[in-house]
Amino acid sequence: MKAGILSDTHDCRESAERALEMFLAEGVGVILHLGDVCAGFTLGAFRGCGVPLVGVFGNNDGDRRGIEIASGGAFFSGPHKADLDGRRVVMSHTFDDLQPNISERGLFDLVLFGHTHRPLTMKVGRVLVVNPGESCGYLTGRPTCAVVDLESLEARILDIPVPPGR
Repeated sequence: MKAGILSDTHDCRESAERALEMFLAEGVGVILHLGDVCAGFTLGAFRGCGVPLVGVFGNNDGDRRGIEIASGGAFFSGPHKADLDGRRVVMSHTFDDLQPNISERGLFDLVLFGHTHRPLTMKVGRVLVVNPGESCGYLTGRPTCAVVDLESLEARILDIPVPPGR
């Protein structure tokens, strides 16, 4: 199964919807959001897309109730631990919140965080660490997301197309 990963949408609904289109074209079985949605309206298209959305809140998520409603109630305070397709996953908005979990060597196959607005994929031993960057593109001018193949534990950073004039 593939997982679509995004973070730091910061109310940029258009980029979030473009990421969703990319995830659906990739055939992802789950979408993971690593926080800073900001308001629930940003996730409107995700609710009826047929792919489960699971997320963690970020430091800029002021409309937590709206985000919970838009996601179907699957947003959590981080770090959040999940089993996905036989892989042990831990996800948080900030890397700092993951420090205690990472020290528990061998417990996770996939470590996910956002917050820095910079995409990152790296292996630490057998553990895949991914930051999908910012889907909004506000700070870097480069909106990105990621797709992770949970079977092979390989990740790709994807550029989200920016509409003309933006």
